[in-house]
Amino acid sequence: MGRANTGAVQRANYRLYLPEAFMWLVGLIVLALMQPDIEHLFSFCPFSYLLEWCPGCGLGHAIAWLARGEFAKSWEAHPLGAPAVLVLGGRCLQLLRLHFNYKQTTRK
Repeated sequence: MGRANTGAVQRANYRLYLPEAFMWLVGLIVLALMQPDIEHLFSFCPFSYLLEWCPGCGLGHAIAWLARGEFAKSWEAHPLGAPAVLVLGGRCLQLLRLHFNYKQTTRK
C-alpha cells in the first residue's frame, strides 16, 4: 500500500519539477538584468514596508552586481548574494535531473 502512494506522490511532484526550475531561472535572470546602480522605486518586500529593515535587502542588487563581475560591490550589497546564486542554481539542476531521471524510468 505504501508503494502505490509513493508512486502517486512522485507523479504529482514530477509535474512541478520543470515549472519550479523555470521559476527560479527566470527570477535569477531578472535579477541579473536589473540595473543595480540606480534607485528602485518599488519593492515587493513586506518587511521594508512594515519594519523598514529586511534581512534580505540588497540581495537582488548583489546578484545583479555578481552578474556583471563586480564581486566587491556584490559583497557590499549583500554578502549572501553569491551563495544564493549557487543554492538556486543547484536547485534548478536538481529539479532538471529529477525531471529527466523520472522521465527515463517511466519509459522502461
